[in-house]
Amino acid sequence: MSADLTRARTEMGEVVRVERLGSLIELAVALPWLAGSSAPGQFAQLRCGNTFTPLLRRPFSVAWTANDMCGFVFEEVGAGTRLLAALRPGDTLDVLGPLGAGFHLDAGRGPVVCVSGGVGCAPFPMLIDALRERGANDITVLSGAATAARLYPAERFARGWDGVTVREATDDGSRGQRGLVTALVPPELETSPRAVYACGPNVMLAALWELLARARVPPDVAEASLEAPMGCGFGTCLGCALPVRGADAEPAWALCCTDGPVMPMRDVDWDGVRALPGADVA
Repeated sequence: MSADLTRARTEMGEVVRVERLGSLIELAVALPWLAGSSAPGQFAQLRCGNTFTPLLRRPFSVAWTANDMCGFVFEEVGAGTRLLAALRPGDTLDVLGPLGAGFHLDAGRGPVVCVSGGVGCAPFPMLIDALRERGANDITVLSGAATAARLYPAERFARGWDGVTVREATDDGSRGQRGLVTALVPPELETSPRAVYACGPNVMLAALWELLARARVPPDVAEASLEAPMGCGFGTCLGCALPVRGADAEPAWALCCTDGPVMPMRDVDWDGVRALPGADVA
C-alpha cells in the first residue's frame, strides 16, 4: 500500500506540552489538520527551528491524537531533536503531514501483539486506540529498551483503555525481564495472535521476523514500521530506499517514506536491512 500524498499539507501548530519521560520526550502540539487526517503508523516531518540549520525536517510517527492535538515521542540524539526538545508551551511548530503508509487494521477482536523497541513505541498508542475502536479486546504490548529510562510508560500505551497488557524487558534488567524484547515473543506466539505489529530498530525487526517465520500458527497480519533516513518524506530525495522482495522474491527496492514506513514483514529483505546503517542521526 503506497502513501496517499493528497492529504499532506504544511500546518503551523502551537506547542501545548513538552514532557520528559526518563530519556524520552513527549511533545504535544495543537495541529487540527494532522490530528483529523492521520492514520495509525503514518508520520509527519517536523521543522527543527526557524533557521536553515538544520536544513532538513525530521520524521516522527504520530504517536496519538486527542481532539485537535497530536503527540510525538523521541529522544535527543542529534541537532534536530535537541532543538525540538528545547521547545516550550506557546512556541510554534511547522509540520508537514500526514505522510507514509500506515498499519492495516483488520485484526478483528484479536489477540493482537505489538512489539516495541525503544522509541519504536511511538506509533502504538494511536494504533491501539484504533484497534480498540474496531472491537479488539485482547492486546499485548511487548515493550523493550536498553534501560528503564528509555521505556515508554506502560500506562500510556493503553491511554485508559481496558484489555491492554504490557510486558517489559530491558537489556540491563532495570525493569521487567532482563534481555531483549524479542525474548518475550515466543510465549505470545503460543496464543496464535491474529496480528503482530512491530516498530523499533531494524535489527530487532529482523530478529522478530525469524521468530514469526517459525511460528506454529503464523499471524494473519505481520507488519512493521521500519527506520530509514528520510530527507523529504514524500519520495523525491530517494534517501530512504530499503531492500525488499519483489515479484517472485526477486531483489527490489522500496521507499520507506511512500511505500512504508509500515510494510508487510514478508515483503522485506531482512538480510539486506540488517546491513544498512542506523537511522540515529536526527
